[in-house]
Amino acid sequence: MCKKFIWTQIDPLLHSFQYLTEQDVIYYHIEFSRGGFQKSPANQWVSNYKKDIKHRNEKQWYYKEEAIKDFANLIIQTPIDDNRILLAGPPSKRRDSLAFDSRNEDVLKIVNKITGTRISFNLTAIRDSEPFHHQTGYRSPAMLRGLYTFTPFESVPDVVYIVDDVITSGSHFVVWRDLIHQAHPGLEVRGIYLARTVRE
Repeated sequence: MCKKFIWTQIDPLLHSFQYLTEQDVIYYHIEFSRGGFQKSPANQWVSNYKKDIKHRNEKQWYYKEEAIKDFANLIIQTPIDDNRILLAGPPSKRRDSLAFDSRNEDVLKIVNKITGTRISFNLTAIRDSEPFHHQTGYRSPAMLRGLYTFTPFESVPDVVYIVDDVITSGSHFVVWRDLIHQAHPGLEVRGIYLARTVRE
């Protein structure tokens, strides 16, 4: 699945992801840390990628679009076997919210256009919540259950890859993985993340 010079696989024990198990297969590209976009190129990339949609009509929106294209290009460079689906990790807002951010979906649309890889937007938020980066502390899976829903695939793949921006504790991945397993028991669910949060 991954090229070593592009992706690193998370080790739940080594990287201190308390909610993940040794069976969870998740890849990330860069390491994000607290301290703002000026701290590192990685932080700048993540900051641009997550730029609030209230800036859509401003010049700085260009940097968000470039960050989206760069993330898509990473996935395009990654060989993905047949009968896989790339599933967009949903944002914290409902699709009908004025604050809905389609960044993950936009990445997958680019990948699909170039490679033809199957994509899906079947994970969605059913209640608005505040993004993790606007809060302090970590949210457990129990706190997130009931915020999202999953529509079963019409054609079930061998593997589904959830594509999202930053993995911090793994709680969202666990909730999404479990929703998919409720509909498709035994389906292999993996993760592709732009970055993982490094705790300092």
